[in-house]
Amino acid sequence: MSLSNQIKVASELSEPTTVRTGLRQGDALSPILFNLILEKVIRATNCNDGIVLGNSNINILAYADDIAILGDTKETVKQVCRKLVTMASKVGLEINDEKTEYMIVSRQDREYQQGQSMNVEGHVFKRVTHFKYLGHLITQDNDLKMEVSARIQKGNKSFFGLGKVLSSRTLSTNLKIQMYMTLIRPIVLYATETWPLRKAEETRLKVFERRILRKIYGPCFDTNTSEWRKRHNKELEELFQRPNIANEIKKRRLTWAGHAWRRVGSIVRTTIEENPVGKRPLGRPRLRWEDCVKRDVENIEPEIPWRVMVAENRDRWREICLAVWSQ
Repeated sequence: MSLSNQIKVASELSEPTTVRTGLRQGDALSPILFNLILEKVIRATNCNDGIVLGNSNINILAYADDIAILGDTKETVKQVCRKLVTMASKVGLEINDEKTEYMIVSRQDREYQQGQSMNVEGHVFKRVTHFKYLGHLITQDNDLKMEVSARIQKGNKSFFGLGKVLSSRTLSTNLKIQMYMTLIRPIVLYATETWPLRKAEETRLKVFERRILRKIYGPCFDTNTSEWRKRHNKELEELFQRPNIANEIKKRRLTWAGHAWRRVGSIVRTTIEENPVGKRPLGRPRLRWEDCVKRDVENIEPEIPWRVMVAENRDRWREICLAVWSQ
């Protein structure tokens, strides 16, 4: 079946073009049909090679048309990718070389040289040190600094776009705070449940939030110096009267940890239970996600391990999440 399309510019129509492959844009059946076809391709591509996690072997992660191929070696990734290209071509799907990249996550192979690439069935994929998958920035050394910087930058773009509105005298302060909570904060807080935040990143996020609050509340008149000045951090906390952005991240992290641990047999729980094989490098161990969960729980309930508490007392876990949020 083929379709004929024409493009209308002003009052003139272009020459008709025939579409022989693909799905109609805007059709309610399009995403369903696409998912059915891609599901068949992925199932036919699955093989025994990949990353071993518990009793599972994972080589493909897919969300709609965003596909990530995993492997212990470069040759394993090429093998799975070669099979994916072959199976996709049978149903009329093609890989976009410009949007496809590969990254090596290893302590031994972190030397990146410009122009490195991988060739699979005539497709050339460039090597990168970081890429974005499902809105999250992943780096080859699993560092969170770049992700936090990118998220703050996006929040600043939204903040500067609303700058005139937030400084307007015609809008109430409560409305401005509501705009910040619904339009700016969610941009920064996307997927923060998985962040192992250090003190340095927490400080950067708090500075970002205080900058917006100073814009909303404006300066104050100091009777001692008889001059206008910026509001101090303590004054902003008293006016805001809500948990700061760092506490919001802690609450989301604990809430998600409870959901993840209660899902027995899921990949997420298996990842938490799995102990990496090998030796850690010299120096101080890096902060892990579970270390942050333990630290937040021990501040409220130091005697009971967090895994036991999640499994045995769901109501108490909810109380701990709220206690961390309101600290």
